[in-house]
Amino acid sequence: MAAVTVAACGGGSSSTSPETSDPYAPPTNVTWTTFQGVSIPCAEQGPADCPAVAPRGYQHNGAGAALAAISATIRMSVAADNDIPRVLGMLVAPNDARDDFAVNRQLISITTPVPEGKAPQVLGYVLDDYTRTRAQVSIITRQPDQSLTSNAAVVTWSAEGDWRLELPSTVTAPRVKVLTAVPTQNFIPLPSSN
Repeated sequence: MAAVTVAACGGGSSSTSPETSDPYAPPTNVTWTTFQGVSIPCAEQGPADCPAVAPRGYQHNGAGAALAAISATIRMSVAADNDIPRVLGMLVAPNDARDDFAVNRQLISITTPVPEGKAPQVLGYVLDDYTRTRAQVSIITRQPDQSLTSNAAVVTWSAEGDWRLELPSTVTAPRVKVLTAVPTQNFIPLPSSN
């Protein structure tokens, strides 16, 4: 999967008020950056500094929430050992689940990017639920074996004024589900990173 690294993107140059726009409107001017071998979308709705290890600066709207969920989920999954403290500290909401993840993450070591051709490709997302303080997103990806998955993610609007991934304190259902097809209802596609 080919990916393009961008110098900077996003951060709120939208002509409409980010907080009053339609939460289900798709992101605009989508570009892609590569982090540890995985392509991550960026857009006018954020982040402000797309290629950063732990980028911040998402708009307070549905597209900003979805982009934050996608970025944080990927970054915490593949961050190198020396980057994981910054990723967790900046992109994941503080709670016991984040602390547990940090402790368990020390049991494995990631020092190299995902090998070429082995990274999943983000196809788009479904904004399952949205309020001004919380959004639930299903991230739709194509895996290297061409199977489709949906990864459930929740982001919350922080006191610092940005979206943060909220790890669940208890897992009652699988966060990743296998799909037989890309959803047709409420699916917001992202342009290909190829």
